[in-house]
Amino acid sequence: MQLIVDTLATRRDRPLKSRLPHMLHRKAVLRALLALIFLAFFGTLGLSAHIFPQNYDWRYRVISNLLSPRDNPRHYWLPACGIILTAVLMLPFVGYLHRNLKIASPRGARVSAGALTAGIAALICACLVVPQHVHDVLGARRLHEFIARSAAGLMAIGMLAACWCAWKGSRNNLLQRRLFWTWSLVTLLPLTGIFLSESLLILTQLRPAWAMPIRSALRHSVFWHLGFWEWLGSAAIFIFLCAAVLLTPSRTAQTRAISEEVDRENRERPDYRTAHSERSQRTSLQSL
Repeated sequence: MQLIVDTLATRRDRPLKSRLPHMLHRKAVLRALLALIFLAFFGTLGLSAHIFPQNYDWRYRVISNLLSPRDNPRHYWLPACGIILTAVLMLPFVGYLHRNLKIASPRGARVSAGALTAGIAALICACLVVPQHVHDVLGARRLHEFIARSAAGLMAIGMLAACWCAWKGSRNNLLQRRLFWTWSLVTLLPLTGIFLSESLLILTQLRPAWAMPIRSALRHSVFWHLGFWEWLGSAAIFIFLCAAVLLTPSRTAQTRAISEEVDRENRERPDYRTAHSERSQRTSLQSL
């Protein structure tokens, strides 16, 4: 009797498990997740910046200051929990992007999904390994900074791969062209700024004679500080997810576009033209 009950319960639960990914990939659900991500990330970080012991200026201070037990001894756990929750809420978007981008480029969609998943995992690890200024963690003094930069790099790779898929999809009329331009803008703009900032920093180390003129010229500029680019990159990722939900076509529209593309390719094949002309001739003879 117990075996029969377990079997019925398993059969009843199986459709729910199979429907769960489809439920999470609905645009209404994803819009709700976007609101939760905004509250979990920007809400907790904004509150932590407000109650920060010192004056926190997001243009000059990095996000890691909010997670530091030294700089924020009482409330460093609050932004850490908010970022971890944000990372968990981002996981359904990875599957949604993979499902919508694989029609344009299956390999690019796999690269994007893999890089984004690895970046989310690294982001969670960066919150668990809080910044340490005195004690080493696993023999490394700046393990948090390394994991955080790895997370940013992996997410950048995933976003670039998604841009590649959007470009291929827009050429084949499978994805909207404005999706490609939106993703490219929010991806390349922060990356370009970070690249130029790091290049100037490396230049000052290689050419000490140029260090003072460059630092005096950019000392009061927000573009010189990593904190500005961290916040800008965070906003860019959020806009990237918003564009993924708002600008990707529905499943029905994608299926219709794929069918039209296949029909167009079939019409261009010589054997299709021959078969179509023979079919037309037979129809004309039968009508006579």
